[in-house]
Amino acid sequence: MLSSSSASRANHSHARHLLRPLIPGPGASRPSRGAAGWIAPKQKRSLSQQPYLLATSTPLATSKSCTHNSLSRWTTRHRLSSSAAAPNPQSPEPSALDTVNTLIERIKENEDAMVQLMDELDLMQDPDSIDELEDLSNEGSSYTLEAWVEMVRQQFGETIPDGALNEEELQLYTSLYGEPTIQEIPDEMVAGEDERDPDRLFREDGQGGWEEIEFEQNEESHDDAPIVYDMEADPAVEETIAMQRTREVAEQLGGEILMEQFVNEAVPESAPRSHPLTRMGKFETEPGTINLPKRTVTGPISIILSEFSNKHIADAAHRLFGGLGLPHSTTTPPARAQLPQLPIPLSASQHHMGEMEANAYVAALYPGIYASVLSVLVEVRKRMGTDWIRGLISQENGPNVLDASGGGASILAWRDIIRAEWEVMVPDHPEGAPIPYGRSTVLTGSEALRLRASAMLDNTSFLPRLPDYVHVREKPTLEDSRSAPKRKQYDVVIAPHSLLGFDEDYQRKEYVENLWQLLNPDGGVLILLEKGRQRGFECIAGAREMLLKRHIASPDSIEYENFLESPENSQTVEKEAGMIIAPCTNHSTCPMHNSAGPTKGRKDYCHFEQRYIRPPFLQRIMGAKDRNHEDIKFSYLAVQRGKDLRQEQGIQQNSEATDAAFEGFEHLEEPTGDFHPLSLPRAVYPPLKRRGHVIFDLCTPAGKIERWTVPRSYSRQAYRDARKSNWGDLWALGAKTRIPRKLNLGEKHGEGKKERLARRAADKAASREVDEEGDLEHDDEADGLSDIPDIPKRKKGQNIPSWKKHNDKKKLRQAYKRRAVAEDAE
Repeated sequence: MLSSSSASRANHSHARHLLRPLIPGPGASRPSRGAAGWIAPKQKRSLSQQPYLLATSTPLATSKSCTHNSLSRWTTRHRLSSSAAAPNPQSPEPSALDTVNTLIERIKENEDAMVQLMDELDLMQDPDSIDELEDLSNEGSSYTLEAWVEMVRQQFGETIPDGALNEEELQLYTSLYGEPTIQEIPDEMVAGEDERDPDRLFREDGQGGWEEIEFEQNEESHDDAPIVYDMEADPAVEETIAMQRTREVAEQLGGEILMEQFVNEAVPESAPRSHPLTRMGKFETEPGTINLPKRTVTGPISIILSEFSNKHIADAAHRLFGGLGLPHSTTTPPARAQLPQLPIPLSASQHHMGEMEANAYVAALYPGIYASVLSVLVEVRKRMGTDWIRGLISQENGPNVLDASGGGASILAWRDIIRAEWEVMVPDHPEGAPIPYGRSTVLTGSEALRLRASAMLDNTSFLPRLPDYVHVREKPTLEDSRSAPKRKQYDVVIAPHSLLGFDEDYQRKEYVENLWQLLNPDGGVLILLEKGRQRGFECIAGAREMLLKRHIASPDSIEYENFLESPENSQTVEKEAGMIIAPCTNHSTCPMHNSAGPTKGRKDYCHFEQRYIRPPFLQRIMGAKDRNHEDIKFSYLAVQRGKDLRQEQGIQQNSEATDAAFEGFEHLEEPTGDFHPLSLPRAVYPPLKRRGHVIFDLCTPAGKIERWTVPRSYSRQAYRDARKSNWGDLWALGAKTRIPRKLNLGEKHGEGKKERLARRAADKAASREVDEEGDLEHDDEADGLSDIPDIPKRKKGQNIPSWKKHNDKKKLRQAYKRRAVAEDAE
C-alpha cells in the first residue's frame, strides 16, 4: 500500500494531469466556472432557475446558507484566477495574445496552489469527482465576458453578491445594465463547510443585513428529499402495473389518462367494495369474456374440420350465411348495415344436409350458440339458486336435458355448468373421474350433423324430430278408451334460434306450446333464445305473451278463455303454476311489445350482449386479421313450469316493489324476507356513465321502462357500484331521480324508414318525368293536382339564401303529400 505522502504525491500528479487540459492555449476559450471553480454548460443553463449558485443539492430550508458558503469558496477561486488575467491599468494595454500567454504562465506558477485547494475540497479522493472533472475538462464551452455578465444579471438582478464579478466584468455590467448594488455576505455565512451548522437558516432583515431564523427539523428526515405540498393538487396515487402500462400507451398515442378508474385499484383499502346485493344482481359470466374450452369444444371441432379444405369450408359458410362476415349466422350485424332480418338458413332439424353444410354448421354456428346459451344458463342458475341445480344433479339418473335446435352446442354449455357446480360440491374430485351429467338428448335431422355432434358428445341420444304433444290427447276419450300415450319429460329444454324460421305467428305458438308440453310439470325450465334484432325480440315477446296468457298463472289471472269456434262455444282452461325466471322481473305485458306481429321502424327492443373469443377456425372463415373477439347480441326468455317462487318465497313484482327498489337496499348486507333479486329492476340498455352521475334505463317490476339517475351525491357506495355496472344487471341500491323513458316501438304494418325514403324518391322521379314530358299537365289541371310549384334550377355561381331553400323544400313536400292523398282516395 502507498503511504499517506505517496498517496498525496499521486493525487497531486493526477491533479496536474487534470489541470493541463484546462489551461487554454492561444485562441482557446475560457473554461466555465462551477462548484469547484468552474460552471459546466448544464449548470449555466440551470442558473436562471436556481435562487443562488448552488454547489450541492440541499433542502430548501438550508439552501441559502449552503449557497453562500459555496459562493464564498467560489469567490476566492474566482479572484485567484481573475487576478492573473486582470490587466495593469498603469501599463500600456497588452495585446490579446500577450494576455493569454501571461494567463497561461500564471496558471502554471499557481498550479501547486490550485492542487492544494482541490485537496482541501477532497475532490481528488473521490473517483466520481475525478471523472466529473475529466468530463468538464474535455467538454469545455465557449466563454465571453458578455455571456457571464448576462448570466449573473439573470440570476441576481440588480443586487449581486460581493465577488461575483471582477473589475472588468463589473465595468461591462455597469455599461450594459447600470450601477449594481453589491451585497456583502455575513461572516457567519462565509464560514467553512466543516464549521457550517446545517440547521441554521438566514433571511434578509430589510436593512441590507441578514438575520437567523429558528426552526425545528426532524433529524430522521434530514437526508430525505424536500416535500412540497400543493393544496390544490390531488393526493398522490401509487402507480400500479396496469396504470404504468396505460400511461405508456397513452404517451405513445399522444392521449391523456383519466385516473378516476384507477382510484380503487391504487388504494383499495380506502374505497368501498361492491355491495353484496350488487354482486348478486350481476348479469355476467366469470370471467366476463367467454373463452371456448379447447378440450370439449374447439379441439374436437378442429379435428373434424382438419379432414376438409379450409377454403371449401369458408366458401360454404359464405354461401350459406350471407357472405363475408356471416351476417345471417349467429353474428348480429350492426343496424347501420340495414341488412334483412332473416333466420339462420341451416336448422338442426332439417333432414337433408351435406358434408360441407354440416361442417359450416359446426364451424360457424357452434361458437355463437355455445357462448349465448352459456350466458343465459349462468343467469338462470343465479336466479334459481344452488338448491335447484344441485337437486337436479342429486336426483336419480341426473338431469334430463333436451337441445331442441342447437345441434349439440347447448348440451356442451350445459355440461360446463354442471362441471363447475360439481367441482364446488366435490372439491377433491379427481381429474378424469366421471361427472353426473345426466341424460342428454339432441335433435339432429341429418346424418352428417349427427355424426359430428356424436363425436363431441358421449352418452347422448339423438332424435330425428320432436314428438308432437299439441295434437295428442292427454286422457281417454269416448271414441278411444285407451290410456294416453306416455310422454317424454325433460328437466331443461333449450331451443336457440328456432322461432324466427317460422313464417306465421300461429306456427311459432304451436312450436312453443309443444316445447312447454315437453317440460317436466314439476319444475321444468324452458329457455328460448333468438338473435338480438327487432324480429328476434318480437318472436321472443310473442312466445312470452302466449305463455302468460294460456299457461302461467298469476294472482290476477288464473284462468284462460279458449274460444274454439265462436264466442258462444268457449272453454275455460285453468292455468298452472309457473313463472318467468329471466330476464323479466314482472309478469305483466311487455312494455316494449305493445302489439302483436312485426312492427316497422322499431328502435327500442329488449336484448343483451355476450363477448366471446373466436376460435381459429372461425377467424379463418370470417377473414378477420386483427380482432379475435365478438360481441354477440341475443334476446332470450327463461320460464319454469309447475313451480312459482313468487308464491313460495313471497316475491313482490308490482309498483310497491318498484318503489322499494327506488329507495334502495343499501342497508341490507344479505337478502332477507323483504328482498329478493327477482323483485329488482333490470338494466335493458348499457348504463350511461357520465361525469358525476350514472343513468340507468330499467325495466321495473311494475312492467314500465324508467330512467333512473344515480349521482355522486346520492351515495358513495351506490355511485361506485353504478360506475361498475353493466348491461343486464339487476339494480338494488336505488336512485335519486326517476322519470318514464320514451320508447320508439315503430308502427304496426306501417312503412319503415327504408320504404319511406324509397317512396319519396319514386315520387320525385315521377314528378321530374311529368315536368319534362308535359304529357300529364292537362290532366293535373283537370284533377286539381297542378299545384306543385315550379322551382327554377340553381344556376352555376348563383347564391340562394338558406331560408328560400327551406321554403321551397317545404312547398314541394306539401304538394307531394296532397298528390299522394288524392291518389289514395282514387
